[in-house]
Amino acid sequence: MKVASTGYVKEYEQLSICLAKIPVIDRCDLLHDKKEGFLAYLVFKDATKISLDVTVLNRAFPSIISEFVTKQKHEDVNLGESYTVIMAPYISGESAKQCERLGIGYLDMSGNCRLAIGSLYVNDQGHLNKFAKKRTAKTIFDPSSKVSSLILREIMRDVAYRWKLRLLADTLQCSIGQVFKVKDYLCEQLWARMAPDGLQVLKPQTIMHAWSEAYAQKSASFEVRDFHTLLPVVEFEDKVRQIKNDSGIDCHLTGFAGGMRYAPVVRYNKIHLMVRKRDLSAFLEAAACKPVDSGANVQIHVLPSDEMLHDARKIRDQQVASPVQVYLDCMRLKARGEEIAEAILAKEIEK
Repeated sequence: MKVASTGYVKEYEQLSICLAKIPVIDRCDLLHDKKEGFLAYLVFKDATKISLDVTVLNRAFPSIISEFVTKQKHEDVNLGESYTVIMAPYISGESAKQCERLGIGYLDMSGNCRLAIGSLYVNDQGHLNKFAKKRTAKTIFDPSSKVSSLILREIMRDVAYRWKLRLLADTLQCSIGQVFKVKDYLCEQLWARMAPDGLQVLKPQTIMHAWSEAYAQKSASFEVRDFHTLLPVVEFEDKVRQIKNDSGIDCHLTGFAGGMRYAPVVRYNKIHLMVRKRDLSAFLEAAACKPVDSGANVQIHVLPSDEMLHDARKIRDQQVASPVQVYLDCMRLKARGEEIAEAILAKEIEK
């Protein structure tokens, strides 16, 4: 194997190790470095060669990958003669899909790769991010990131509306920096873009699916309590409505009960509610439902703060959580829950 001087020793070694596993490949010869990467020859056992144009990125967001490919097409007159490979410490699932859509290969320093060079196809997935920080930055989907959650809920309330960032910050009475954080994340993933007239949501379904996954992962930290009522579903929901009218205690339907108000596609025999922590004792006394360890037909999500109630509705005199919140809660219920969540997504969020 030829050895040349390079500033990308670890990246070249990772590429060589990956390719060495393939019987038809003889070696990978390093040619020389380029700006942000290196060029190499992939040499097969039959002595045929393929040029590799390897670009090394510190971060590989989908937006960065798209910008790189666009720039490369304009600058590199010999692009058709080489196979483009992106390398980075870690390439996420979304970034991997973007590479595949653009017809380029990728290899990360965590071991994930996909190379499709002529008749050669290499695909190795499932390796965890070796470079994840012990305390990773919160994404906009983390329920504990309350301001980001509020901003995202307002954006997803009407995905056709194009928000000016300052107006969004003023509307929600939050800092412009927090709004930029959400905007940057969405745009980096190519789920939104900054148009001349404001922030444009491009992939509402992808956003909601990613959000639901993060929400489900954090759900173990929620305060959720199980109860039982002797009343039939309809009568208990009437009682909930009456409690609001009599005492002013807010109690919002979510889960199946909330979902049926937006998209009546399934039947249910368990009622999911959202009640503020300060109101819980008074609500339970008025509702006369009893705590249980099993056999619950009432489940209450106890809220320490109000961002999950953003854009809540009143439907037929019943308080109901927003379509976004009901979607998130239904996705956690799996099976029939996912069915009603997808109906809400199509009817109320993507509309």
